[in-house]
Amino acid sequence: MQSLRCQARILFSTVASSGRLIRLNLLRNVATDSGTGTGSGTGSGSGFRSRAKLMQKLREWHARAFSNRFLLFTNVGISLTLSCLGDVMEQHLEIYSGEIERFDSLRTSHMATSGVTVGIICHFWYKMLDKRIPGRSMRVVAKKIVLDQLICSPVYISVFFVTLGLLEQKDKHEVWDEIKDKAWKLYAAEWTVWPAAQFINFYWIPTHYRIFYDNIISLGYDVLTSKVKHTKSHIKKIP
Repeated sequence: MQSLRCQARILFSTVASSGRLIRLNLLRNVATDSGTGTGSGTGSGSGFRSRAKLMQKLREWHARAFSNRFLLFTNVGISLTLSCLGDVMEQHLEIYSGEIERFDSLRTSHMATSGVTVGIICHFWYKMLDKRIPGRSMRVVAKKIVLDQLICSPVYISVFFVTLGLLEQKDKHEVWDEIKDKAWKLYAAEWTVWPAAQFINFYWIPTHYRIFYDNIISLGYDVLTSKVKHTKSHIKKIP
């Protein structure tokens, strides 16, 4: 009887030891597969790591682009790109409707340059506005909207025409006549679009994203800007 008990203990200890060895081997295999990426997990593991690296790079790029150090360059780049895109869209509409015969790349480059000057103005305007009138209360937002429409909009529109006038080598009288003939159309359009858009901008959007939001909203407005600018003036010149 005692020998049977001894044999049972030996058998039980042997099975237990074997079970521990099997578990250890399984754990080693899992660890090896995870480390080396063998088997079917190779593709999914490497793909996950690639996506993680890409997302990390995008986060780093975003943080750098919208940092105080590079924000001006980012805002100018956004304004340039969308002013260019707005003119490209408008020219294709004009070609489709038969108003012009072919695409004018010089015109687009001029519109892109005007986006640079406007981007610089808007960058410093928003920074100054948030510094002088901090806060997001209804009263503060209303005050910013009024100041934006009464001060920034006329300056922005005037700079737009002056920039293009210089690029097109017009004299000051031609530029002034064009401003008198066309600027009011853009200013009237601003009052129909921007008060509501700027409420969202000043109430919810952080300062460093204002130009980005502004340009996304104004893509349709950039199409109108290009159309108004390149519509022939109806002012009769006095001989």
